[in-house]
Amino acid sequence: MSDLVKETQYDEAIALKEKGDLVQAVTMLEKLCEDFPEYALPHAALSMIYCRLDKFPESLNHAEMVCELEPEDPFSFVAMSALAIKSGDHAAAEDALHKAQLAQLRYFHSQAREAGTGNAEESDSKTGNKTENQAENETNTQANSEENA
Repeated sequence: MSDLVKETQYDEAIALKEKGDLVQAVTMLEKLCEDFPEYALPHAALSMIYCRLDKFPESLNHAEMVCELEPEDPFSFVAMSALAIKSGDHAAAEDALHKAQLAQLRYFHSQAREAGTGNAEESDSKTGNKTENQAENETNTQANSEENA
């Protein structure tokens, strides 16, 4: 199938969801996920629909898939964090939020490099922003001290 076909099917599934036909929308979206496992949008839609239906394991599975498919998109991790909170899994929510922060840092670093500001680490030391490695080390140190407490 072409990209146009999959996007048309996705749009049809979303239209069904908006009309309130969640059963048919879920069926179409699940089929899209099966046919196009690398297509993140149906996974994202399913994670939201399943959350609305209080099917949290299914919701979180699709949200995790979106994060795997779109690892540079901080919003995917923020959405995952919100879903994890709704499901009561606060540890997963914190982990997803941490990953969102790291994705955002990677984005800012790539933008700084593209803008020609030179070394992103150097520009971070001047602005006081933490680098990805600094944030990761700080998180690991905090986790270790909490475990030892």
